[in-house]
Amino acid sequence: MPGQDPSFPDTQELPIFPLPNVVFFPRTVLPLHIFEPRYKQMVADALEGNRQIGMALLQPGWGSTQDESPKVFNTGGLGLITQYEHLEEGRYNILLSGRHRFRIVEFIRETPYRVARVKLLQEVMPSSQEMNEISTQLVLGFRELNEANTQPGLGADVIEKLDFPTLVNSVCSSLNFSVFDQQQLLEMNSVKARATTILGILERQIARERVLSKFRHIQPDDPNVN
Repeated sequence: MPGQDPSFPDTQELPIFPLPNVVFFPRTVLPLHIFEPRYKQMVADALEGNRQIGMALLQPGWGSTQDESPKVFNTGGLGLITQYEHLEEGRYNILLSGRHRFRIVEFIRETPYRVARVKLLQEVMPSSQEMNEISTQLVLGFRELNEANTQPGLGADVIEKLDFPTLVNSVCSSLNFSVFDQQQLLEMNSVKARATTILGILERQIARERVLSKFRHIQPDDPNVN
């Protein structure tokens, strides 16, 4: 398949950190505060090992059961601990740097935290010409969204300097939309397909802001006034 690297690693064992509100893309960064006992142990073990942790999104309904190991989506993001701060009571502040997507093959351990055997997934890249064309559209769209008085996580001046996969994944992470939509994007092997999809989401958000901007002048200064 075009864009595939035959030397790419296949499977490995990875500790899994499930969260209900995080989809972690390659080439992005994720700050986390670790306070739960089992995940404090996970981080301590990772720091003594290869510093890798797998982030996985919890499936809907996770809060309606007492299951200690609620279901997660099979595709997640592998991160490397690049910065950490050891706090009182064994807590940590860590910064994960996104390296790869992965698919869970099977869970091989449940306690004290889950460990899975995972298959690392490659990002399939489009041609250089396609990358240039899509990058231009993404930067222009992101700039227009900023000018429409919204606050994405990144500024247009920042994303203009990013390479194509970093640009696409950063936009996927920073736009305000459902984590389940983000999960669908993460599961796409084709970065072009991911970029095309996020362009459509970006265009819809721009159109929404254009409509909202026509009514902002009639909003009261005090949000408690109706």
